Amino acid sequence: MSAVTEQTDEAAVAGRDGGPLLELRGVQKRFGDFTALHPTDLEVVRGEVVCIIGPSGSGKSTLLRCVNFIAPPNEGTIAFDGQVYAPPVVHRWVPFLGRAEARRLTALRAEIGMVFQLFNVFPHLTALENVALGLRKTRGLSRADARARAMAELEKVGIPEKASVYPEKLSGGQKQRVAIARALALDPKLMLFDEATSALDPELVSGILQIMRDLAAGGMTMLVVTHEMRFALEVADRIVFMDEGRIVEQGTPQSFRSPSHERTRQFLRSIAQEE
Repeated sequence: MSAVTEQTDEAAVAGRDGGPLLELRGVQKRFGDFTALHPTDLEVVRGEVVCIIGPSGSGKSTLLRCVNFIAPPNEGTIAFDGQVYAPPVVHRWVPFLGRAEARRLTALRAEIGMVFQLFNVFPHLTALENVALGLRKTRGLSRADARARAMAELEKVGIPEKASVYPEKLSGGQKQRVAIARALALDPKLMLFDEATSALDPELVSGILQIMRDLAAGGMTMLVVTHEMRFALEVADRIVFMDEGRIVEQGTPQSFRSPSHERTRQFLRSIAQEE
């Protein structure tokens, strides 16, 4: 069985005509005997901001990592922008999949930007080099063009003066801005944010959230795992609540002011008490 299969012409046309940019069907992820994500269906349409909330260990981050095959799902299919990627056990043996399929997965990840909780910037590269690297390796830009584009992205996230600085001299908020600039430099069709503010000091959180607000306002399609409930209520088109590896409830921010599921109500009450 091929790890990556082509989408039908009919489905591809549906995607171009306004169908979902991202579609998960029966996606499941296990780690040994532990099921981190039970069979899950989820769609994200172009330009939509979907915020995923829930307690620690509820499968939120696992879901995001399945989307771009950082954590390949064990079951189900993921359709993205006209192509279907089937998981399978075979995917664990990426070196043996063949060059064509490996290239398709690399291309998928280039179209889906991801910002992690702990930044994941390269410590041996300056801020500018961190952003420029993907432009050279993935997009094939010359060194000069990559550096020019990288500087433009650093300007967008508000830290052009840090271009020649190494991560060890950057604050947590500045490292996260570098990570966002690195992802945006590749012109992704979808941005994944995995608790992008949870490792930051409270005074640095607002700056990162403002960048995310600006991206949402500009029409960027976003799938955001967050514990910032106020942000979710303000920015999201849809909120998804997860618990124990399952989607329990989803709906508009307005519907989450009076959720229908008791588990959702319990979670939101616990957040309100913490605030």
